[in-house]
Amino acid sequence: MDEKTQIAYFQDITTFLKALKTFTPQSNLFHIHRHEDVPETHSEETQLFRTNTFSVSLLTDGEAVYKIGMREYLMKPGSFYFMSPQQLRYYKKIKPWKGYVFVFSEEFIHKFSPIPIYTEYPFFGLDANVQLNLDENQLKQLLALLDKMQEYYTGTEPEKLKFIFHYLTLVLLNAKKWHAEQNLLETNTSRSIALSKTFGYLLERHFFEIATQNAEKILAVSDFAEKLNVSPNYLSDTVKKETGKTPTQIIKERTILEAKSLLRNTELTVSEVAYFLTFDDPSYFAKYFKSATGISPSDFKTAK
Repeated sequence: MDEKTQIAYFQDITTFLKALKTFTPQSNLFHIHRHEDVPETHSEETQLFRTNTFSVSLLTDGEAVYKIGMREYLMKPGSFYFMSPQQLRYYKKIKPWKGYVFVFSEEFIHKFSPIPIYTEYPFFGLDANVQLNLDENQLKQLLALLDKMQEYYTGTEPEKLKFIFHYLTLVLLNAKKWHAEQNLLETNTSRSIALSKTFGYLLERHFFEIATQNAEKILAVSDFAEKLNVSPNYLSDTVKKETGKTPTQIIKERTILEAKSLLRNTELTVSEVAYFLTFDDPSYFAKYFKSATGISPSDFKTAK
């Protein structure tokens, strides 16, 4: 592939913020700043990119169009939104922003907690609604927490990262509650649901490896079962019970979703998308795509 077809990929917070022409972070674990404090060099519009970081942003003023995965969002005052490493992203600033943005690595979470972030916080899922619209009271609660995070980040407290982590947890737990309220989600911690969620978490990690060209093939159900220390049949029965779909169906849907995003949002040819997704034979990929969607990948790419 030539350079223009490449999706930009930023390995850490430092390279990500450098590409956006904003700040030099204190570390590759965590960074926070106010939107209104960014230098004039800041990029008003990006190309398609992925980054090995989580990003969370609040707009208290301004407007932007964000493309996250296959969805497009209009961000406006009161918008609180979430982006994770596996998601393809693009934004265009329409009106000057005010508010906060913070970015963090999965390593930062695991430094203080073993929690699997994708399963704990549903708004980081690939196909989740990543935008919350906050009311005045929610906005007040959130700003108080973000102010404290910013205070610790710019301060001299020796254990600042530990304090920041606890404020980050409060932010994400509040967001989880608001997300559940706005999306009518139910919580349940049964063993079968936990297994199903962990399968989803591993699947997203695997597709991030594919997106960053660190995987040799798309894993099968048996591969995930081995990682989870269960039999393939048990995994299939459990996931089908909880989601209504087999792991095979979910893997195929996830593959097709990634393929659609690449076909529609990049200049990659159909063959290049096939190889990007670890298919050895572009003609097989074309049949695979058409069997799932009813349309050829080339027709999907050119359709309006």
